[in-house]
Amino acid sequence: MSENKKQNIIDITHIIDILTLKETETLKEFAEKLLDMKVLMLAPDAILENMDTTEKLMLIDYYSKSEEERKKNEDEAISFEECLKKAGLTINDIQN
Repeated sequence: MSENKKQNIIDITHIIDILTLKETETLKEFAEKLLDMKVLMLAPDAILENMDTTEKLMLIDYYSKSEEERKKNEDEAISFEECLKKAGLTINDIQN
């Protein structure tokens, strides 16, 4: 992360501290609209109404990577079942 970006985050944090709840909610709505615009630039067919903020961030992260990076991530991915095994659990354990 660049020094400018770090400073912007610090500045935004200080600004938020003095805003009212209504003002911070307005700021959040603005940031979410910027997020929506970024999603639509990367994935014009995305259905935003069906996504929460986390899903939008994940989509941006995915589409911001090159095909090569995406393929590498898919190849290195661990299945849900494998994660459960490493934790010493089974599907039945989490369903109960």
